[in-house]
Amino acid sequence: MMDRRTLDLLQKMICEVVCDDDPVATLVYGSRVAGYARRDSLYDCMVIREYPGGTRYHHGRLGRVDVAILEVDNDLFLLDVKKGALGEFVAGRLLFPYLGLGGGDYLEQREIELKERVIVEEAEELVRQFGEASRGIVIDPEYFALSHILRRSKTYPPLRYSYLNTFCETLRDRNMARVMPGYRVAIRNIVGRGILEETGEGLSIKDDFVDSVLGRKTRDRVVDIVAVSKRALYPYLMHGRAGLVSPELISRDIASKLRRELLLTGRNLQVEDPRIHLSLRTSSGLVPLDERGTVREIIMKMRPGCRIVIAPLGGALNEVYRVDADGDRLVAKRFTDWHGFKWFTLNLVTIGTKLFSVSGRARLSNEFGMCHLLRRKGVDVPEVLHVSLPDKILVERYIEGSSVVEIVKRAVSQGAGQEESYEDIAKIGRCMAKIHSLGIQIGDSKPENFLRSPEGKIYVIDLEQARKGGDFAWDIAEFLYYSGHYAPSLGPTVWRFAESFKAGYCEEGEPALLKKAAGLGYLKVFSLWALPQVNYAISEVLRRTS
Repeated sequence: MMDRRTLDLLQKMICEVVCDDDPVATLVYGSRVAGYARRDSLYDCMVIREYPGGTRYHHGRLGRVDVAILEVDNDLFLLDVKKGALGEFVAGRLLFPYLGLGGGDYLEQREIELKERVIVEEAEELVRQFGEASRGIVIDPEYFALSHILRRSKTYPPLRYSYLNTFCETLRDRNMARVMPGYRVAIRNIVGRGILEETGEGLSIKDDFVDSVLGRKTRDRVVDIVAVSKRALYPYLMHGRAGLVSPELISRDIASKLRRELLLTGRNLQVEDPRIHLSLRTSSGLVPLDERGTVREIIMKMRPGCRIVIAPLGGALNEVYRVDADGDRLVAKRFTDWHGFKWFTLNLVTIGTKLFSVSGRARLSNEFGMCHLLRRKGVDVPEVLHVSLPDKILVERYIEGSSVVEIVKRAVSQGAGQEESYEDIAKIGRCMAKIHSLGIQIGDSKPENFLRSPEGKIYVIDLEQARKGGDFAWDIAEFLYYSGHYAPSLGPTVWRFAESFKAGYCEEGEPALLKKAAGLGYLKVFSLWALPQVNYAISEVLRRTS
């Protein structure tokens, strides 16, 4: 740690070098502040002032130690804080430990402003990377301090040396304690903006923010990629333009960087993975984001000491298992990638109507995220107990009940249309309407993806195609027209089946969606699945919606 006399001498030197007795702010940063300086390490300083030249390096000596002073124009500095306009070449120094020599309040305000932007960018990156699953991510605040710097170091390698040394095992706690106060203030501000939410377990990303990121068009994401590329180049450009003017100084700078890389190789410092500060929320507690294991290994960890029996539960498109752990019944799903299955074939038929996700990771993300969202909104969905994103495994509590397929069969069969079956069909209509009212499309709404509990509740048990927004009329059309193939012929029960669903849906949903589902574009998709007269009758019921 530098003493007060050294700091005063540095402040005096800075003002003399730039010929300004009252700059906006001055600071010291780097190895001398973070605690990993060698005997020949520089004093790294920065001065922020009104400087038409933009940026410039000055070099001097304090006793036997070299001093590097980065002079930065204040407007340029603010642009880097607010937008990363210089690839955080100058503002990024506030993400590491620093000592303010002058203008302390100004530096603190800019530090918080910069860290707010960093937090928002990191939250956006999590949503882009994990999709719907980001709704269940729990974030330890230290994640933001580490992740952003590590990502930047991949495009600007000189940062890697600073990152590894600042947060090495012996200095980590000390330096984290110095950078986190600014992040905590920034987090409070971000929570106030409705982007993050503080829970007893950590920070969660708000649903509205997830929706806004996922809802952006491809064009916006392409622009982001271009912006990231430009930001990656700016530190190199700015380092050159900052003006290490003489060949001697250029040689000294290159030699310093080579020594750093050699020291990294010799010390074998390990990078702390920021992802250890991310967890996934389940009903049984938090699960590390990168938790791995087979189905059996995961169940053994969840239910240690129990006798475990695992048996296939069916499902051509996923590996689905029923698990018994000393009487505790669970369902484990492993989401395989689809190639050549029936939904892929259906995609070819339904171009322009509905496309299905085939990636196992994307489908797991949808199911995990939508189970969280719908459960919070009072919709009956399976209780998620464990998840492994790397191995694409989801463990849910087993729900006792009967498949809605059996209810549909009774409802559309001649002479078998029991009154209770029509009541259940109306419940399914109400359930679907409630989900649509939340702005969510189920995506794959076949009868087999619903279940009726012994208490009469309707559960949605397959949400791997669910998404925010989308085509709500598709859900209606798929459930009704697909159900039509269970009818052996057209009779009064088919009409009543469709009327029952319509009555339930109209209690909470938009009637216009029912009329939309009657359209030829939806009807033709399922023309091969049922008798034409059956689906025509269903379409007529929907068309007559008032």
